[in-house]
Amino acid sequence: MSRLSLNVRVILLILLTIGILVCGMLITFYRLIIDDYTQLVVERESVQIERLASELELSLKQRVLGLEAFSTRFLDDNNELLKTQSLQTLMLRPSVAGDLFPDGLLAFDANAVAIAESIYVPNRLGTSYLDRPHFQRSFFTKKAIISEPILGRVTGLPLLSFLQPILSSDGEIKGFIAGLLDLSNTPLIDSKVALKDDSSVYSVVVDPRHRLFVSMQKRFTSPQRLPPEGTDAMVDAALSLASAGTLIEYNKKRYLVATEKLDTLGWIALRAIPYEDAIAPAKASYRHFLFITLCAMVLVSLAGVWMARSLTRPIEIMTHRIDKMVEKNTFDVDLQEQGGPEVRALVRAMNRLESERKATNATIRDTERFLSSVLEAASEFSIIATDANGLITAFNKGAEKMLGYTKLDTINKKTPAIFHLDHEVKARSAELTAELRKPIEGFRVFVEKAEAQGVETREWTYVHKNGEYIPVSLVVTSMRDESHNIIGYLGIAEDITERKRIDQMKSEFISTVSHELRTPLTSISGALGLMVGGSFGVLPEKANKLLITAHRNSKRLALLINDLLDFEKITAGKLHFDMQVQELTPLLEQALESIQEFSTERRVTATLTTSASYTLIKVDSQRLMQVLVNLLSNAIKFSPENGHVSVEVETFNDKVVVSVVDHGPGIPEAFRARVFQRFAQADSSDTRAKEGTGLGLAITRELIERMGGSVDFESVEGKGARFFFELPVMQPINSVSFVNHINTEITSKTQRILVIEDDADVANLLSIMLKEAGYVVDIALTGQDALNRLQVQSYDLVSVDLMLPDIGGLDVIRKLRQDSETLNLPIVVVSAKVEQGRLEISGDVSNIDWLAKPIDQQRLLSIVHHQLSLKSERHSRVLHVEDDADLHEVIRAMAGELFDFEVARTLEEARLKLKKEPFDVILLDVSLPDGVGWELLPEIRAFMPATKVVILSGEDIAVQEASKVEAVMLKSRLSSQELLNGINTRIQTSKPS
Repeated sequence: MSRLSLNVRVILLILLTIGILVCGMLITFYRLIIDDYTQLVVERESVQIERLASELELSLKQRVLGLEAFSTRFLDDNNELLKTQSLQTLMLRPSVAGDLFPDGLLAFDANAVAIAESIYVPNRLGTSYLDRPHFQRSFFTKKAIISEPILGRVTGLPLLSFLQPILSSDGEIKGFIAGLLDLSNTPLIDSKVALKDDSSVYSVVVDPRHRLFVSMQKRFTSPQRLPPEGTDAMVDAALSLASAGTLIEYNKKRYLVATEKLDTLGWIALRAIPYEDAIAPAKASYRHFLFITLCAMVLVSLAGVWMARSLTRPIEIMTHRIDKMVEKNTFDVDLQEQGGPEVRALVRAMNRLESERKATNATIRDTERFLSSVLEAASEFSIIATDANGLITAFNKGAEKMLGYTKLDTINKKTPAIFHLDHEVKARSAELTAELRKPIEGFRVFVEKAEAQGVETREWTYVHKNGEYIPVSLVVTSMRDESHNIIGYLGIAEDITERKRIDQMKSEFISTVSHELRTPLTSISGALGLMVGGSFGVLPEKANKLLITAHRNSKRLALLINDLLDFEKITAGKLHFDMQVQELTPLLEQALESIQEFSTERRVTATLTTSASYTLIKVDSQRLMQVLVNLLSNAIKFSPENGHVSVEVETFNDKVVVSVVDHGPGIPEAFRARVFQRFAQADSSDTRAKEGTGLGLAITRELIERMGGSVDFESVEGKGARFFFELPVMQPINSVSFVNHINTEITSKTQRILVIEDDADVANLLSIMLKEAGYVVDIALTGQDALNRLQVQSYDLVSVDLMLPDIGGLDVIRKLRQDSETLNLPIVVVSAKVEQGRLEISGDVSNIDWLAKPIDQQRLLSIVHHQLSLKSERHSRVLHVEDDADLHEVIRAMAGELFDFEVARTLEEARLKLKKEPFDVILLDVSLPDGVGWELLPEIRAFMPATKVVILSGEDIAVQEASKVEAVMLKSRLSSQELLNGINTRIQTSKPS
């Protein structure tokens, strides 16, 4: 189409438009004229069938009335039936009844025996007709009866019998007079008034009650029954009283039908006319209209062609002139305005277009120069562009300066992959392949995410031409054309060497602050706490007040340091979360207990209200405790004296909502948008009444979101505030409680604790705190000293500082776990570098609690008590799913007496045991007689989310499969120590900390 001239296209458009309009008009007119003619025929046929029914009704009533009048002559003066001879004479006389019933009249006695006739039929007289249904009806009703079409008993002809009882004056039946119509000879309607139909019109009268034909289009010699339903469309239409205009299929032709029901006898009359005959006049009219329309279409088309030609001819001439100008290279704004209005308008438009083109070209050149200057001026940033296949198309001076290559070295010759370390590219390829579940290799490693998300920012290591490594922050974006198709990629890299150096300095500074500030603060705060607590006797009142003030402010300083360091770790992504399934209520009670002293000091009561008696959540208990203490401290701090703070718990489907409600001044409207921002306080002046760093709520939000929840607040100024957070609820296990019950009746007087701490002041402080609680305490100032003591002395618990002068605290812990004698020894890490230690140890060992300096005496004693309580618990329960009985005995012997073992030989047996009782660890064989061990894993996760699964396999397990369980051990390489470590580690990680 695009190759056709404008003139041809306009002509074709006109012809197509005219054709569509004419076709639409013809189709519409055809439907209208057909519908109109059909409606006219239907109305005509409805009138005809109504007339037919009326004439038939009138004919039947005339015959009944004539017969009734004739019957009055059959009785004598004594109301008795005339003698047979008299009856015969009367029957032979001319009468109205005789005219109405040309096929004969019959007289019957009271017993329905024929005694006289108007037309002689051999052997008819003396015949009894009492068995005929219409006689029986007449006997009962004493009224005139018209029979259904019957077969004459003597004549054998199809008859319609009109029966009139002859009644005496007192209503007694003396006899009967019957008028007969031979349906094969006498029509029901007088031919003078009957409809004159051609042979194609179908008419029929049926008796639906007796399912008989009363009359048909053709005369019949015997009564005929109606065909079964569904076999004759005409009969079906009659019986269903089809509405006028109904279209049916009959004998491979379509008919328009009309029906009418006779009120007297319930007969139905049907009249049908062939559909093609009905619409024949309409088709003839349409053919005339079609001829006229086509003639008009030809005339209009010729006019359209002429008009199109007259419109496009000047444009063709103009185009020819422009082509010549282009060939001669003389195109300019002096194009002369010649021709009609359209051509002159086109010339003016061409002249304006040329002026604008020149201006646009000048602007494009200026923009290109500007962009080139920007790229070259960005000398501190490497800007590299590639095509869709990764070939470099742009390389700015910043890239030359950063990488040592020139434009001539790279453009249209190399890809950005040459600037990257191979191992970084391979690592990223493996990471993307695992994440996207498809192979990501080569240049796609750099652009896959950018292509999907529009932009990707990531740190890489560039390699200078001389081999020098340069850490960079690389931003990759995809470049697309107007159709949104990718035409290339742009990478902007910033040298972050200095940033890395500053980050390292910051980390080292924080590490120094953490250790050098927290350690002496621990001694100060602990000593003050002991003195305030009366450990050294009663102090003078004035001195005691000063010590209380000093102790309170030392705690504030510790909180400030902790908040600052915690927020830095959160921001840097270095904060460790030990996510475990926990029961919520004990954690809330523990939080309320921990702020009891603060609430008493502020004269504020704090209570817990919960409708959920047993709610499991998956959190880091210490981090959740930090959140609760932050919220409770804020609520108490802003509550009035003798006020009340409530902790409320509600569950909604799979969420639990914990609210902390106070009745303080509320949150000002102007401050609400900044509530969760860092260092945000409603009163940030240096004279504010409420102390605090402004980091508590910011840390709270980060911690809750890292644990998969959300936090928000509601407040009415002057009436208080409600801070609340939501966490996902873990489903309980078959209504069986799996909370580890600890023995709270432990006697600590005989229990010995080893304190490993290089700072003598802190060590003595810890010793005093623990001895006051009734424990026996030994001190080791170095790691080696501690290991030596553990060789000769048995301890119930060890307190370890991570910063030791000789052997690091983590190394001490690992040595303890490698020794079977101290494998299960409870450990409490008391250090200024708790988070760093958690990250380094990364769950490799179990049965450890963590306490950050400065030391809270109550928290320390609570952790020690908890760890010692775990030692007195029942043996952990292990379900071993294994069909090899000998192997089970070996495994059980290797584990010793530390665990209670149950064995299941099949998957079905394992399912039964899981339904009956809980287990801490499940040792699962992959190959079992009735299935594969992996089939059991979804049921374990659904019903026992806290239970850990360890696969014992005879062959290597794929990484994807291994990620579904807590550990995989090969039977061929299994040792007693590895088995014990594996089970112990999984049991301890399943217990609440």
